[in-house]
Amino acid sequence: MKRLYKFLPIVILPAVLILYANSTGSPGGKTGSPGDSNETCTECHSGTATSKTGWITSSIPAGGYTPGETYLITATGTHNGVVKFGFELTAETASGTKIGTLAITEATRTKLTNQNKAVTHKAAGNVPNGNTNTWTVNWTAPASDVGTIRFYGAFNAANGNGNNSGDVIYTSNLFVNAAQPGTLLSVSPDHADQNQTVEVTVTGQNTNWSSPAPVVKMRNHNNTGEQFSASQVQVISQTVLHATFTVPVGATLGMYDLLADELVLPSCFMVTVVNSIEDEAAALTTVYPNPASDVVWIESAVATKFSMYDITGKLLIQQIVEQGKTSFDLSGFKAGIYLVVTENNNGNQEVNKLIIR
Repeated sequence: MKRLYKFLPIVILPAVLILYANSTGSPGGKTGSPGDSNETCTECHSGTATSKTGWITSSIPAGGYTPGETYLITATGTHNGVVKFGFELTAETASGTKIGTLAITEATRTKLTNQNKAVTHKAAGNVPNGNTNTWTVNWTAPASDVGTIRFYGAFNAANGNGNNSGDVIYTSNLFVNAAQPGTLLSVSPDHADQNQTVEVTVTGQNTNWSSPAPVVKMRNHNNTGEQFSASQVQVISQTVLHATFTVPVGATLGMYDLLADELVLPSCFMVTVVNSIEDEAAALTTVYPNPASDVVWIESAVATKFSMYDITGKLLIQQIVEQGKTSFDLSGFKAGIYLVVTENNNGNQEVNKLIIR
């Protein structure tokens, strides 16, 4: 019996140390993640881990994380009659590689573990509020898109009986995709005359527009120094804007790019209408029918140079037409908006929109 009593403290001491250590946090590598070899607190506590949905949440938008941005990650566990509640949480890629940077937000309740690749509770952080305990940590996304980020957490709902029997282990996870880059899809209407005020609808994808509204501009596709800005921009939704423009009276005719902050939709808007006509003969040129389908007629009081361009500014037809009526076959052209330029012998031009259906 004396020998038994001598060895008894030695046998008990490691168990006490293990219990004390776990009360002040996980030793690390116990989140149940692939990168942690799927190990959880059941390695030290009895039972099988129970999976729970929604115990890990975040401030990451529904559209996904943005590389380099910092988000708040929240872990919450609930268990009836819990006395002590601990946890460990980590973030990994699909291959199990630890990813991102964790930063403590509750210094008295939590700490980093597993070489700063996970967060766990301290002694002051294992005390539940009723049947629930909640912890937070900041997580900064990697500098580039690495695909889906997977947050894993293991939770120990302890009964406080002084040993590791009767405790219940839970696991939970949260998968988050990277935010897709915003793009501009369309602008409607897609043309306006010089000196015309027009309200356009701008449609985007993955844009997440909100207040304050983005800066919206038109930029000459062939001369980036020529721009005019929207006088008013209204955010209709995360993917729709209304923008009001007044096209300058001296704006160059042709195609313009639409800019919404850093996003660009090239050659999407056409500035049209008549340049200043000093020679009345230029105005005697008529283009009809408009809209047209199979054929268009040019009727002019004088010999005229006829040119037709597509919306990218590509020259499609150029020909001198004599006084009178001349027809052009349109059967080989796609439906859309075209620019028709007529120029008389004095060099005066008239520019018209031609719609082909």
